[in-house]
Amino acid sequence: MAQKSKEIAKLQLEMEQVSRTTSLLNQNQVQKLFNSTPDKWTYDRPAKGGGTWRYVKTSYVRKVLDSVFGFAWSFDIETSLQEAFEVAKLTGSIVVKGTLTGKIYKDKEWVELKKTQFGRADVKWRKGLTPDDTDKPKPLDLGNDFKAATSDCLKKCASLFGVAADIYEAGEFQEIEIIGSQENKNKVTKKKVKQLAKELKVEEVND
Repeated sequence: MAQKSKEIAKLQLEMEQVSRTTSLLNQNQVQKLFNSTPDKWTYDRPAKGGGTWRYVKTSYVRKVLDSVFGFAWSFDIETSLQEAFEVAKLTGSIVVKGTLTGKIYKDKEWVELKKTQFGRADVKWRKGLTPDDTDKPKPLDLGNDFKAATSDCLKKCASLFGVAADIYEAGEFQEIEIIGSQENKNKVTKKKVKQLAKELKVEEVND
């Protein structure tokens, strides 16, 4: 029943109804961004203050970016390790600023689309005091904390393009099916093949 309601809620729109001007992205690229995140790529973890928080892993975000931009994308962190550490000493969190750049080949030239955001991660400190530095705590693995903040930043930049919008902007997300999108045609074909295989298997058992 829940699945049926989800299908009813999906809007079917022409590309011109989604973008009010000529889009640099084609309808298949746009469709990818308006799709819901498959359940197998979503996870839950405890949230601060209670409850749970849904999220996707960085690997999924990379897969979507590879698909949308045809592997022509890059991600750059603008915050140095020293700058991040200075903030960490004051706040206990690594904070980094990064820019995600997607490249589109349009009218015989490459066009860049950029999104900038911040990412953060809590610093994990060593327990107790160290013999050589008795008045200041030391980070357990600053490199790993920096990496976690970088991953968080990439996901936030990607979310501005619409990646995993149903996870991070659940209240405002509306799944849209763009009429004529090859992305949807492929899904329908795969669904029919899977259903046919299931039916044939049942018939073989009954015989």
